[in-house]
Amino acid sequence: MRKLRTHARGFTLIELLVVIAIIAILVALLLPAVQQARESARKTQCLNNLKQLGLAMHSYHDSHGALPPGIISNRLAANADLTPNGLRTIDPTEATDLSRSLSLHGTSWALHVLPYIEQGNVFQMWRPFFNVINNAEMANQQGDWQKAGYAPATFDIKQFYCPSRRGNMDRKNLSHNLYLDSVSASRVSTGQISSGGIDYAGCAGSGLVFDISAGRPMFDLTADQIANQNQQVRTLANNFNQLSGNLGVFTVNSSVRLTDIKDGTSHTIMFAEAERFSPWRGINARNAVQVAYDGWAWGGAATLVSTMDGPNKMLHFQFAGSSHGDVCMVGLTDGSAKPVSQNIGLNVWQAAGNISGGVTTQGF
Repeated sequence: MRKLRTHARGFTLIELLVVIAIIAILVALLLPAVQQARESARKTQCLNNLKQLGLAMHSYHDSHGALPPGIISNRLAANADLTPNGLRTIDPTEATDLSRSLSLHGTSWALHVLPYIEQGNVFQMWRPFFNVINNAEMANQQGDWQKAGYAPATFDIKQFYCPSRRGNMDRKNLSHNLYLDSVSASRVSTGQISSGGIDYAGCAGSGLVFDISAGRPMFDLTADQIANQNQQVRTLANNFNQLSGNLGVFTVNSSVRLTDIKDGTSHTIMFAEAERFSPWRGINARNAVQVAYDGWAWGGAATLVSTMDGPNKMLHFQFAGSSHGDVCMVGLTDGSAKPVSQNIGLNVWQAAGNISGGVTTQGF
């Protein structure tokens, strides 16, 4: 009797292609959902970073009776004008002067908040008789710094980075930086600074903060100059952050108390995400004001922001910008944090950036 043989039947080429196509479709459908879930988690972490900074500022305020200065500066620009009609500025080279002097600082608010975000060891390593650049140079201290493997100003602090943008300074994709590329790199013997970045900036108000015509120093008008400018018709060119209705939480040598925030702590911005022009690469910045600064220790454009113009417009280094699509994260002076639409009304955004503009930002 003849025995029938059975053969195992495999996939035909057409069936295999159909299966692959189905898998590809499922991946295409699921991938956006996975990416959306990841970005949602990153947004939550970014908001939590801002909340932690806000709570740390309240702890600092409890200990010192005021919030820390936006920048400590003891040196005026060489051509500082002291006349009532003039515009005094601080010296933009104070933080990068290689000489060691008790009179040099240039440090930001971020240095002072370190003990309150569990970074007291970095704060203790900081040499107060050195300015920022000298606290970024390993050769200046052969003791604790060499043992730790870093100078304090170059320490990467996780809470200072927005997870949607980066987890470190990202010198490859955010390589064009005025402080680090054009100034610091030529003064640090160990080479380019490649760590110690920050994505959050303290709000300096709703007016002009920096003079872009002479090395980008911060305006530091005298009382007479402020009085004179308050009498002038305000334009985009003279609407300084120190003028009435423009003052923010952090400015030059400031010591703002929570009781000074007349517009309400829940309606006033303490921090905002800083513009880093992250979609641009290398030297592709379009003009001089579209070049970012970086570094948590550097007082000035690296760590201060103005609400004079809206967020996410990628127009100017002193305005806010995020990597969260159509929103920008802000931390308020009551210790809370929230996303703000990039389409927010400019008058609301400006009112939220100052501490005593006389306007409560309803619905902010």
